[in-house]
Amino acid sequence: MSPSIINSRDFFPYLKASPSNIIYFDNAATTQKPLPVIEKISNFYSNKNSTVHRSVHELGSYATEEYEKVRIAIQRFVSATHSKEIIFTSGATESINLVASAYKQFIQPNDIILVSPIEHHSNLIPWQILAKERGAIIKKIPMNNDMHINLEGLKKILSKQVKLISVHHVSNVTGIAQNIKELVKEAKLFNIPVFVDGAQAAPHIKINVQDLGCDFYCFSGHKILGPTGTGVLFVKSSFLDSMKPYKTGGQMVSSVGFKESVWEAPPLKFEAGTPNIAGVIGLGEAIKFINSLNIDNIAKCEKKLESFLGDELKKIKGLVVYGEGDRAAPVFSFNIEGVHHYDLATIMSEKNIALRSGQLCNQGIMAFLGVEGCVRASLAFYNSHEEIEIFITTLKRVIKLLQK
Repeated sequence: MSPSIINSRDFFPYLKASPSNIIYFDNAATTQKPLPVIEKISNFYSNKNSTVHRSVHELGSYATEEYEKVRIAIQRFVSATHSKEIIFTSGATESINLVASAYKQFIQPNDIILVSPIEHHSNLIPWQILAKERGAIIKKIPMNNDMHINLEGLKKILSKQVKLISVHHVSNVTGIAQNIKELVKEAKLFNIPVFVDGAQAAPHIKINVQDLGCDFYCFSGHKILGPTGTGVLFVKSSFLDSMKPYKTGGQMVSSVGFKESVWEAPPLKFEAGTPNIAGVIGLGEAIKFINSLNIDNIAKCEKKLESFLGDELKKIKGLVVYGEGDRAAPVFSFNIEGVHHYDLATIMSEKNIALRSGQLCNQGIMAFLGVEGCVRASLAFYNSHEEIEIFITTLKRVIKLLQK
């Protein structure tokens, strides 16, 4: 049986056989894994285990071939020009840290790094550290009240002093997408490189880094049906040679002397040590699974789920959803008047509905919204209208209970 949107749920062991009938609405945190991904990883460890880029025996050759096939698959998945532009990491967090560290040489005292004030902590803290180490300045990208970038305000603060812009593609709190193409267009007038955190975008919409025009793009494997501990970093080829590796060790060197060594050609230059081979191969299977469904079909399915859930949430008195406008991902963060977000999520969990609550690793957006935290319901294509109906019915009951 080939996977399709209609039968996709049958490919997820947890969703198909969950004994407690849990409704999993925490997909922005991590997605469930389809059987082909699980089997691919298990088969590698059971029958094909070896390291990559080292041994010439059959197992080593197989591992290297499978590992590099995934690099090509991801190149195509994000429409990069060259496979060497794809670097494997442990996740979006490491990808951002890699660039923040390797980019140090381009940052001088009083240079400016622009970051939006509503970024996930992973796309803020590395730039803070970089700025402190180099004596640079971090400034906020101007935002509209609807949490979209204020492009007119951005234009006013762009200059040759700005050396990097970093922003999310899709918000982990609202599911709203930023206009990356327009941002890049303005940045290029000053030759400013643009880094895009695509952790919440890659599972839901088509990614084309050439069309976006960005210089760096990253996402995590575990948010796109793949295993944890895997990630992808796209680096435009013009930066690959000039950037220095941020960690060193085996594999990433072509020659080693006692006092000096020579780096391997990219991308191996940035992949020191034995990589997460099984994880990368599993990620490749996840990409294959998504391609078999077609990302456009996934987006259409999720748009229907988003519309239905959004309409139902609007009907609940005292419920405030954060973020207005068209969502690129079915992610809804909200609060209920007179109800603490933690209490709500805890009781919903007791009712077998898995949500996220708190600051969502994004204290910046909480400050922007003027709230201490919220509840987040995040869906994927394998969720259903029936689950949404159960969620809404249960939510109303829990609200009544907590508002007594």
